[in-house]
Amino acid sequence: MQQLIAIQILRAFAAAMVVFNHAQNDAGRTAAEAGAEFARAFPLPWASGVDLFFVVSGFVMVFSSEKLFATPGGGGAFLRRRIARIAPMYWIATSIFLVAVLRGAGAGKVPAPSFAEIVASFAFAPWPRAIDGAPRPIHSLGWTLEYEMFFYFVFAIFLWLPRARAVGAVAGVLLAFVVWHVVADPQNVALAFWSDPIVLEFAAGMGIALAFRRGLRLSVVGAALLGAAGVVALALDPMHAADEAVDALDPNGFMRLFSWGAPMAAIFAAATLGPAPSASPFARALAKIGDASYALYLFHPLALILMRKAWIAAHFDRAFGYWPLVAVSCVASIALALAVYRWVETPVTRIAQRLLVRNAPARSAEARVAQG
Repeated sequence: MQQLIAIQILRAFAAAMVVFNHAQNDAGRTAAEAGAEFARAFPLPWASGVDLFFVVSGFVMVFSSEKLFATPGGGGAFLRRRIARIAPMYWIATSIFLVAVLRGAGAGKVPAPSFAEIVASFAFAPWPRAIDGAPRPIHSLGWTLEYEMFFYFVFAIFLWLPRARAVGAVAGVLLAFVVWHVVADPQNVALAFWSDPIVLEFAAGMGIALAFRRGLRLSVVGAALLGAAGVVALALDPMHAADEAVDALDPNGFMRLFSWGAPMAAIFAAATLGPAPSASPFARALAKIGDASYALYLFHPLALILMRKAWIAAHFDRAFGYWPLVAVSCVASIALALAVYRWVETPVTRIAQRLLVRNAPARSAEARVAQG
């Protein structure tokens, strides 16, 4: 299925957007510390790559669970697959960042995380972190995985139903959580986090998956218009990403859902429901980055840190400024991700699958997309 290449390419773009956003923020902080000027560029809200990830996740969970719907034990099998796929690499990344945080705390640079914060971080549970009280895990990028795991749990509950009914039930529960969020304003950190309107982006992806499975397809013109509308809506960006401070946490809520989530859903629908892309060498290369997008998302901060330190140590900031640092950091992040994917993620995931998943899927193109 050529659409599978499109999904992997979109994953690559989603991860690359996040990396570029963090790379230029890191360069901005470095420039400010040196008293230099650095103007970030926001033709698109780069942080919206996360929203694309959520739409893709909703689609892929429906696509990959075809044989689990209305099947005894389907929910348990689904959760085991997701844990095998998501948890080991996240735990590795969290362990690395935990060591860094503890070293920083030992030097008096940051507050030490509490035992509850550490446990919550490994358990995908939202918890206010010591440094500022924000509901972020020790590896701060893991906040998206806390949403993912919540979605997986709700999805698994309804896998005993046929596909369309299961998708409707999951979407209904997510919507009910959001309505409750608005009406009740929950004060519990985890419940307030999981009931944020951003969870409806998963529902959007599931809806596109149902349309895809039912054979809905867009013409070349229809797909182009829908995709262009999504790009234009992103570029307008009512969230004003360019005005955020380099250390700001992107807000969620309805504004993000409509400003970033809806346009990303339109772009994703255009790519998956439109004509299949050609499997050119360039497309296959992008798809390879899509395969490594999870590693790219989790581990790119390490590449950014290393490249920044090397750049400053070599005094390249004085000679070349900071935009070349952004470019080099992005390339280094992709190179690191491809290496981690091949030498760490692939073998670790296979081991986890052997332990948790019966009849683990082969590493075909479809299996890679289905793994998510």
